[in-house]
Amino acid sequence: MIIPMKRIVTLLLVIVSSSSMLAQRTYYNQAVNSCAGKSSEELISCIKNSYLLDYDFKTDQDKLVSTKEIKKPIVLITAATWSAPCFGQVPALNRMVKKYHEQVEFIMIFWDSKDKIKRFQDKLDSRITLIPAGADDKVEKGNLDISGFVHKLDYPTAYLIDKNKKFLDVKRGAATPSKTMNWDQVTDTNTKELETFISQVIN
Repeated sequence: MIIPMKRIVTLLLVIVSSSSMLAQRTYYNQAVNSCAGKSSEELISCIKNSYLLDYDFKTDQDKLVSTKEIKKPIVLITAATWSAPCFGQVPALNRMVKKYHEQVEFIMIFWDSKDKIKRFQDKLDSRITLIPAGADDKVEKGNLDISGFVHKLDYPTAYLIDKNKKFLDVKRGAATPSKTMNWDQVTDTNTKELETFISQVIN
């Protein structure tokens, strides 16, 4: 069978175009490294529209989770057990998981080791994948580097990643109970913010 020259040229153009697009991609760690020393807002601007590399994370249950195998959008949240806003966000986060777990993968990466995240584990929806820092991971001075994933923002920070592994948005912080805001108000505020955040990847 003879393939027409026009078809061959079209196929070559598609291949060249696809290769060019892949070559132009900026990946998350490249974005973070290129913006080292910049303000948090500038760092977030660098991260948006970058792409997630393939990471292999070990969960609190010692299971391996590969981001390469996840075909849904991802809400990746960095957290720390000593962070009051991280605790403040828990009820709202559980609401989001209950509502969107079939459409979105929820992952929490902790600044702490496995034995310290037990207090979170008991309060979180079991459908959230929990990733503690391992013995080989770098966790120092508030910066987190777990299995190659570098994080240099506040706790909690939520990263919204679409099904093509592109970073669409970054959300920093969460409301926490105070003299002027009770638990119900905190949960309502955090729910509205997370709903708006996650709705960007919901069809």
